[in-house]
Amino acid sequence: MRRCSLNPLAMQKILLAGFALLAMSGPALAAGPTSLGVFSDWTAAEYGTGAGRVCYAFTRAIGSDKTPSAAMIIVSERPTARDEVVVNATAPYPPKTEVAVQIDNQPPMSFYTAARSAFSRDGKAAVIGMQKGADATATWDRKGGKQTEKFSLSGFSAAYGAIVKGCPAK
Repeated sequence: MRRCSLNPLAMQKILLAGFALLAMSGPALAAGPTSLGVFSDWTAAEYGTGAGRVCYAFTRAIGSDKTPSAAMIIVSERPTARDEVVVNATAPYPPKTEVAVQIDNQPPMSFYTAARSAFSRDGKAAVIGMQKGADATATWDRKGGKQTEKFSLSGFSAAYGAIVKGCPAK
């Protein structure tokens, strides 16, 4: 009988590759987001099941690349948490920064920040404004001046309807 001539490092690489393939074939890979539809400039999707289920709608900043790191507005609905509105930036917000989100000519709403995310203080009011508006502008102070991102609200009402239907309140 002939012995295997692979060195320990080669054997380790083969085992790691096998474990990686095994891990990728599990249910976690199959349980990705499910589209609820594309509504003009907004996309709606759902992810997870039961108490961990979340439905969300998002749009990217006007003129941005379609990448996960693009500036986005995201609205999420969970069975136990409603109307969570977040503005994600392309880079972390400076510490203790407030983001002003203005919908059309309405008074701006203040969002508080953590890392790359700015969170609405009143999600319900933000959603109502977004349903009535044509566009939203997020503005904040950064080193060297102000940063501004503009977002289309075209299709928001339909996308919001899809996520509310997909994740009804409990």
